[in-house]
Amino acid sequence: MDDTLYDASIQMEAARLNAIKAMIEAGLPSDIENSFNTLKSIVKEYGPQYNQHFDRLLERLGLKWNPRVIAAGVVAYRETSLVYLKPFPDTLPTLVKLRDEGYKLGVVACGKPVKQWQKLIQLGVQHLFHFATFSEQTGTTPVEAELFKSAIKELKVQPTEAISIGNRLDTEIRSANDIGITSVRIRRGEYGIEEPSSPKLTAKYEITKLSEILEILRKSK
Repeated sequence: MDDTLYDASIQMEAARLNAIKAMIEAGLPSDIENSFNTLKSIVKEYGPQYNQHFDRLLERLGLKWNPRVIAAGVVAYRETSLVYLKPFPDTLPTLVKLRDEGYKLGVVACGKPVKQWQKLIQLGVQHLFHFATFSEQTGTTPVEAELFKSAIKELKVQPTEAISIGNRLDTEIRSANDIGITSVRIRRGEYGIEEPSSPKLTAKYEITKLSEILEILRKSK
């Protein structure tokens, strides 16, 4: 979903930056650069699904818990996230074309089901997918093979009949390769410049935008 259907990297960067600015305006005694970099390290350490990043930020800066400052960050983060939660220009046309050609579409992603469905609904694409499965449902934190197994079971297909599109080598591409799903890497977002270090992390195909999957499917027939 992230950086495949919409620009999650820019969204998160802008949301975190605006959250820091709002927290400083609300009384956070720290400069933007230090606070922003500290927040980024906290997100990397605890993961994006953790819901107390700003609490940990105050701790890391050696400050007392301040509900006003934290609330200011939360509001700014949510408002900015919503502004940037827009599908890539080719997302809707590609999904509609795939549906029209008879392909079954699914979403496999990390996170809480309700939160991820909110994204799909706000993106305006929720009606185009036949199913969605998220890591919290299978007890896994990142995207792992269990999620893909759940997806192909839902679709009632064999792994070799499925194609997965994702941008992360260490989770999405590796997990698809592990169980024999055809992997397609989309070079977008913060992981777009990474290069695979082993065959397990190497996708069968690479694309730079979602609409290019149509040509891959035509060649695969």
